[in-house]
Amino acid sequence: MAMDSSAADSYVYAKASGMLASSYVGRRAAKLFSVRTLHELWDLVCEKEVPAVPEAVLAKLLEIEARDHFVESYKKLISNYANPSPVLVSLVHFFDYDNIKELGAALCFKEHDMPAVVDTTPFSLIQYDKWPDIKAMTSGSVLSWYDHVPELSEQQANDYRLDVQYLQELWANVEKTDSSCRTELKRLLLEKIRMENILWALRLKLYYNMSSEQIKEHLAYSTDRKLSNDVFASEAIRILDWDINSYELWQKWKFARYLNPHEEGVVWTVDPRWISNAHKKEYVAHALRSFHSFPFTECPLVCWFIVKRNELDAIRTVSEGLRMNVSMKSAMQTAGVTEESNG
Repeated sequence: MAMDSSAADSYVYAKASGMLASSYVGRRAAKLFSVRTLHELWDLVCEKEVPAVPEAVLAKLLEIEARDHFVESYKKLISNYANPSPVLVSLVHFFDYDNIKELGAALCFKEHDMPAVVDTTPFSLIQYDKWPDIKAMTSGSVLSWYDHVPELSEQQANDYRLDVQYLQELWANVEKTDSSCRTELKRLLLEKIRMENILWALRLKLYYNMSSEQIKEHLAYSTDRKLSNDVFASEAIRILDWDINSYELWQKWKFARYLNPHEEGVVWTVDPRWISNAHKKEYVAHALRSFHSFPFTECPLVCWFIVKRNELDAIRTVSEGLRMNVSMKSAMQTAGVTEESNG
């Protein structure tokens, strides 16, 4: 039941604090990687009884169960508000944007059954009961432009447009937040978007040998003008022409603390995976600190979402690692988790 704003602020902050205290984040994150089987992982993170299915199927079910629990928990938290802040609702919309990609792909391949999607009710942008009429499903929403079954050749452009539109929606709604936490939320959001752009740019350069001009067309921008000084993309654009093998150049980088180590006499190449893992750990620690720094504003729930989504990513990493018989030490590195993780 929705409460008045003041009562909801107090209740939600206390509830979210308790949920974070029992989450597998910070120092507790390493516990996820101590399990030896998928059954152990299920017992650790799921409330339901372990289903009697093959290991490969169990891994998939576990990831779905963990994801759905995360989404439902978040929806319950923001449903305590009669009118949740737009930025809090935008976080749920992340899954609608992902869902429409799945729906479009399924229709493109002429599938009759609607694919499994994340339940975003009652905050949905999409009218899922209108399947398979894609135009009716998106009608009246900010996704109404997605009004026909895409050709295979259209999917990449559509997915890019969806990704950018979601970030722009989120950014616009951060601007509407409580003034006492707006600066911190903008800093958190920008930190994430800028790093994702940097990592995407590096991957396109390293693995696809794209030119700087080509890469610019694949970055996320805060406006449709795609300016080089764009608040989202400027940090990625700045490094596009840097020599990926010059440690001397990269050690002067603004984010040099995230770089993979350099060993004298050994060929060095900038490593996006290392950067991602190093940043992930620092970013989650930042969100955990911010959770407690701005109580009774939108900030705690945004931080809760960031931290719990990271926990979900770690659960998926462990699940996949167990299924593929990957060492848990490697899995921990992939998740940006160490025995000394702090928070």
